[in-house]
This record gives sequence, C-alpha cells and structure tokens, in this order.
Amino acid sequence: MERFSTELAGRLRDARRVKGLSQAALAHEAGCTQSAVSMMELGRPDAVSRETLRKIGALLDVVVGDPDETTPAGGGLATRIGRACCPQAECPTNIPFAVNGAVIFQPQPQPTGTAGRYCALCGEVLLTSCPVCGRPVGTGGHCRDCGAAYVNPPATPGLTADAWATAQREQIAAWRALQ
Repeated sequence: MERFSTELAGRLRDARRVKGLSQAALAHEAGCTQSAVSMMELGRPDAVSRETLRKIGALLDVVVGDPDETTPAGGGLATRIGRACCPQAECPTNIPFAVNGAVIFQPQPQPTGTAGRYCALCGEVLLTSCPVCGRPVGTGGHCRDCGAAYVNPPATPGLTADAWATAQREQIAAWRALQ
C-alpha cells in the first residue's frame, strides 16, 4: 500500500479540482469537515480517519494506501489537549435534537479506552478544536467564541429535521441496549 505523502495529498487535491468539487462539497460527500479536507490536502495524514481517506480516494478515483504508517507515536490528540468530540452526525456519541427546523447536537464524551485520535465508535478523527476559529472544544455542541457547530449537519433527504433526529435517537437507544 502507498504511504500517505505530500505527493498523494497533491494528487487528491488535483483530482478534486478536475472533478470540479469544492473542499466543502467533497467533505459533505465523504462525511467529514471542510477543514479536514483542507488539512489532508496540505499533507496531514491525521486530518481524516483511514475510512474517510479511503472514501475520499474512492470519490476522486484515486487509490490510497494505509495512512497509519505515518501516524506519529505517542498519546492521541485528545489525551494531550483535553476535550474531544466526533464531528459525524450519525455517530452514536452525538445526541441529535431538532430545534426550529434544524438539527443540533449534544456531543457526548468519548468512551474511555480510546487512543484519543479517532472516535471509538465510528473511526472518524476526533475534533479537538473549533473548525472555524480554532479554539479548544468546550462543553456543548457549539463553540462559545464563534458559535460554529462541532458536528457536521446531517444529510436528511426526504426527512424533516425532527423526524431525522427522532429516528437517530431511537437508533442510539437500540445501540446502547446492545452494550
């Protein structure tokens, strides 16, 4: 498998541009944040999870290898920085609520025993700072300083925000009942 390198990052960036996709559009399709795509294109192998990197590669028709070969040793980001949350709307660690026709989330603390870099439940790279202003993640679902949401909004085609949030909470309850 190919190692994650600045060359691979450049190929992914170029493929995105050839397909006419913005970073935000690619992020939406891959299920990550625009800032994660930006950091990945700058050559940061820890910006997205292995699964998300493979999704991006598949969306752009670029074969990618295992980025773990370049992951630095030592504690994960969450253990060095403090709070962390998963940015994925569908992750069971994020409790959705419908408010005024929009879905907002209450991110839950990550389960103990995680390495601190990736979500223990869905494998996404944990968010340790606000994707807009860069301040450390605080309690709640939004940055106290700039108001940006920590969790990506869900794709809810054909569903109202309330219906999607209710269905997601039911799935989370069913998942927790299995534990």
